[in-house]
Amino acid sequence: MNKSNQSARTPPLYDYIPPATYKPLTPFYDLGCAVLGLGKKFKKRVLGSVPVQDGQSIADVGCGTGVFLEIAKEKYPHSRVVGLDPDKEALVIARSRLEKKKLAAELTEGRVETLPFPDDSFDFVFSTLAFHHIPDEHKPKAIQEIHRVLRNGGKLLIADFGESRSWSLRLLLGFERHVKGNFEGLIMAGLQANNFRDVKILWKKWPGIQVVFAKK
Repeated sequence: MNKSNQSARTPPLYDYIPPATYKPLTPFYDLGCAVLGLGKKFKKRVLGSVPVQDGQSIADVGCGTGVFLEIAKEKYPHSRVVGLDPDKEALVIARSRLEKKKLAAELTEGRVETLPFPDDSFDFVFSTLAFHHIPDEHKPKAIQEIHRVLRNGGKLLIADFGESRSWSLRLLLGFERHVKGNFEGLIMAGLQANNFRDVKILWKKWPGIQVVFAKK
């Protein structure tokens, strides 16, 4: 076992943030996303932002309640589709969602900063509305881990709050504990520091969401 895989088994010492910030709200997370325009339609657009061939491997890191997994597995039934999240309650909802649709996606409990996957495991990694739940000091490590598990030529899409100086957006999202680093450009800087290529913003969406593309 190489050092990178060994370190991936050691979780960071901080309390993760549930999908809707507070545990009692987890069952209502999908409804909240839909109201804000960040539900299925948004996630379908994220998935469709890059060409994927059915049969290529896909990981959704910070998969939450599994909406993106459902969309991906329905569109690419022959692909290995894997979801990872630290929240047990969210994974229970994700598992129920997939079982109802009889979709054979894999679910793993874990964190983006310590991915429990071997090097060069995936053709695509997606992360939708998860990076602002990662403490700023751990965001660079999360990006490093994604680079590790991507195959050469593999592609990454991160859909999350992006660099912004808007005081109104900062006020609106003041309850989000770890969003400051997103506003200060940590995602783009982390991608460039970890030797990702073709780093660019594909499109933006209110409120302050940027869909960022990068290639290993």
